[in-house]
Amino acid sequence: MAYDFGTNTLGISNPFKPEGATKAVSGLAILILGVVALLGVAEDLKTDLVLAWVNALLGLTLLTLGLRHTGIGLFQLFKYFVGRSVPTSLAYNHNPSEKQNAQRERSQTAYDAQELESMLMGRKNATFTEPEGWIARLIHTLLPRLIFSPYPIRNFVQALGGLVCATIVGLIAFGAAYFVSVSGLVGNAGVIITPILSVLLLIYLIAQWRSTSNSLAASNMRELQAKTAASLAKLLVFAIVVPIVVGFTYNQLSANAAQQTQQVLANVVAFDAWWNLLLLILLVLTVIGLSWVMIRERLALANPSTEVSEFRENLQESVHPNEIFINIENIVLANRRYKEIPNRMYQEFDPKLEEQSQGKGSFKGKLLIETQPEYSQLTFSAKFSAFRLLATVAAQIMVFVGALLFFFTVQDGYQLYQYMAQQLVNLDGLSQARVDAILQGFGLQLSGFLVLLFSWLTVSAGAKILARGTHLFWSEMQFSSLLMWMKTEGTFTESKVSTGMSIHDSTRSENVVVRSSITPWIITSRVMTSTFATTGTKNLEMPRYVMQMDKNNQELQGIVGEITQFLRKREAIASITNEQDLSSAENIYRVNEASRAKPERLKAEPSEAEKGKLEEQAAGKLRQDDANESA
Repeated sequence: MAYDFGTNTLGISNPFKPEGATKAVSGLAILILGVVALLGVAEDLKTDLVLAWVNALLGLTLLTLGLRHTGIGLFQLFKYFVGRSVPTSLAYNHNPSEKQNAQRERSQTAYDAQELESMLMGRKNATFTEPEGWIARLIHTLLPRLIFSPYPIRNFVQALGGLVCATIVGLIAFGAAYFVSVSGLVGNAGVIITPILSVLLLIYLIAQWRSTSNSLAASNMRELQAKTAASLAKLLVFAIVVPIVVGFTYNQLSANAAQQTQQVLANVVAFDAWWNLLLLILLVLTVIGLSWVMIRERLALANPSTEVSEFRENLQESVHPNEIFINIENIVLANRRYKEIPNRMYQEFDPKLEEQSQGKGSFKGKLLIETQPEYSQLTFSAKFSAFRLLATVAAQIMVFVGALLFFFTVQDGYQLYQYMAQQLVNLDGLSQARVDAILQGFGLQLSGFLVLLFSWLTVSAGAKILARGTHLFWSEMQFSSLLMWMKTEGTFTESKVSTGMSIHDSTRSENVVVRSSITPWIITSRVMTSTFATTGTKNLEMPRYVMQMDKNNQELQGIVGEITQFLRKREAIASITNEQDLSSAENIYRVNEASRAKPERLKAEPSEAEKGKLEEQAAGKLRQDDANESA
């Protein structure tokens, strides 16, 4: 996602500074270890060329690991650049202004528009999916609130639970195989089955240990993983089959060969396996103990509410249907933008009008919008913060110890090579006692090498599990936003409204009024979402999960109030608001007034000729009346 600069920032600070500081210190310690390995190269070149190359490669490897680890730690201490387009949208964003960002984050969206609409309509949360697999169901049964946590945390807990189950089942399988060997069911081979099985058990548990660490990579934490018991069933079958195969093979050997095999296994394998098994179990308990406190505290914060606010009404208004959607998108919801960041449009604004004859028709449209998510910091307890820091420090100590064990493993491996090179120069003419002594010495050398090798594999895998698990609790961020869905249906008719131009008037206003019967259905919710930050250019591009849906009646009332206010203020009669037009209308009014006033003035004030004629007619009428009376 591109870095979109704005002076009005989102207020998101760097959450990785404590973790970065511990990583930087651990990386510097590994760097010093690499330098120590390189310091002896010049002196070794004079005496042992092979040892010089071994130390050179070892030093370069440790320097590379140290520089990488230090670089990651320092990078987490640098300034945390957060643009105005973060975090990732819940679904594909159809807003035209965010087209480029929408294309970049398309693969990281956790939902689609239909899922979000279904969540609001059905008062449900699609994030809380049913666990898959026998082990996953067992873990969710023991931790019922685990289902209300984000997928990365659920996967982390399932991985730890699977590791515990694998360890317990492995020990049970070893116990069953041990019973088979000591009970005499496999004949004389029982004396070598136990050492072999102990080594195989160790290899199996280390493989599970390292597989768990690899499954916690960020690329594997974007969806809920299944956790089945298939591998455990295979282990039980393996524990039964191996003693039988080993017993059959051992019984086919000669007495001398069987004795030598038994001696080698006794000197080389058994001791190594038990020591490393104990170390692995202790590390498993340490990792789970530190993680359990953080997991319990995080699960206590879960509030899996699925509540919404709803408005349904039938309105009779004089407004065109298109203007309803335009007003909601461009004014009502635009007024609710967080820090003037464009809203996220998950269902595109696309009203459909079906016009019929005589100015009648129907309309419908949908709108699904989320406002810019506002950062809401998680409120952890002091106990959680202390254990999170303790787990981080412990993980980085284990990282350094793993590097130290790797250093000694390589050194011991070279000592084993040197011993065999010296002893195998001339084997001709050696007595059986001398050969047995060489084999015994080789066994001791190999035993020490295997102890270091398995210890390194165990500690490094444990460090990776604890570091990646703890990183989840440093990186989780929550955001609050308004999620609104609106569906509007109805019918409309057209009619004309005229005013003015009476008998003595020459101005007239005529307008076409659209009378709409509107049935809006609005559902809103104040959603709390969770995502997991990283360091680098893609710091907030992980999927964002809906964790909580709360009622927001007050927000909904405000939205409905603004919509109804807009509808009530619509004009049905065209009027003049321009000052020039008002002046022209006033002049027309004066002309009309003058044209109506002239005939009235003529009637009220007759001319002098007319006055004289009227006076003569009146005088003649009087004379005639007098003559009639005299006759």
